[in-house]
Parts: sequence; C-alpha cells; structure tokens
Amino acid sequence: METLISFLKHSSGLELLVLLVVILLAVSLILAGIWIVIASRRRKPICFFLMATLLPLFLGLLGTYLSLANVEKTAAMFPEAGAEIVTAARQEAWIPAYIGVAGTLIPALIGVIGLVLKKERQT
Repeated sequence: METLISFLKHSSGLELLVLLVVILLAVSLILAGIWIVIASRRRKPICFFLMATLLPLFLGLLGTYLSLANVEKTAAMFPEAGAEIVTAARQEAWIPAYIGVAGTLIPALIGVIGLVLKKERQT
C-alpha cells in the first residue's frame, strides 16, 4: 500500500491520466461484458469483446513505459541518487501494468464464461 501511495504522490499528470483511463476502461468493460453475455445469442460478439479486453493491458504497459522513462531520465539528471531509491522508483513504475493486468483478467474471465455458456449453433 505504501508503494501505491508513493506512486500516486510522485506521478506526473500524464501517468495519472493513463492510470485513470485504465481503471475507467476496465470498469466499463466489466459492465459491457456482463451485458454482452446476457444479451447476445451467438459467440461472435463475445469473441470481439475478448479482443477488446486487451486494451487495459496495453494502456497499463504504456503507463509503465512512461513511468520507467521518467525514472531513467531523473536518474540520469541526479547521478548521486542511491541505488535503493532508483530500485524503489522502478518498482513503483510497474503499478500501471499490474492494474492493467487486473483490468484485463476480470473482463476476460467474463468473456470466457460467456463463451462456455453460449453453445455453437449448427446450421
């Protein structure tokens, strides 16, 4: 929890914006996934939904890239910073990726459950 609070304190506006978009996208995908599983009669919409569930992961990786680039730039500007500080900053930089993974897994599980529930129609 301390690492998350430290990340939120020291993040730039762009990093926080990416993190907010990841969270909002994950929540909306969860709601959309539930609706698609209930409303669709075929498996095709669920397959498209499963492809869309990768968006929070990609955005989380983008946020991680931005954070790591910021850490490296700062470490180059202040070479007297200790190795422990740089290591802690690198650990904090991975938080958007973790949130992106969680935002991908939950909707993806909803989609997989929908695929299992919908049987393939034979023509």
